[in-house]
Amino acid sequence: MMRYELKSTISQKPDSINDANASKNLQEFLKEARVKFHVVGNATIRIFGSVVLPPNFQVWDNMVVEGSLTAGDHCVFHGSVKVKGNVIIGNWVVLNGNLISKGNVNINDEAVIGGLVHSEGSVSLGEKVFIGLSVVADGDVELYENSEVKKNILTQGVIRVLKYPKLDLSSALDDIG
Repeated sequence: MMRYELKSTISQKPDSINDANASKNLQEFLKEARVKFHVVGNATIRIFGSVVLPPNFQVWDNMVVEGSLTAGDHCVFHGSVKVKGNVIIGNWVVLNGNLISKGNVNINDEAVIGGLVHSEGSVSLGEKVFIGLSVVADGDVELYENSEVKKNILTQGVIRVLKYPKLDLSSALDDIG
């Protein structure tokens, strides 16, 4: 089984960032993308609509997304995320908190979710994904045998465990000749 540790440096804000402007980069990004949002308290941003975050983006606050969420590769979320639509998490993404969705959740390769994943749809985990708590899904759960869910997988659907490594059919046929 693969083991991952969330480093303490990921969960702490650098000294140069204070609570007043912790989400300034996200707010600026949302303004440029013309996505409506509202800051709730000092640690949560509510987004009215869908959002696509570019690779290498950091989010310091909790997020509540009224639409769908797509996070590019290497993004880091220092809080939890709640989404009313579908969620696509890129490769090598770190989410320190919980991921809750009313839609389907697709988590790509080598992502780390420190908390739980709860979906009212189906959940798909790529290769070498680590979930720090449980996966709860109303639909099916699909994961690779080299992924790890620390606690339980609870589903009303079917759990499919896929073999590692992924097989690229076109290259496999080339190898056969």
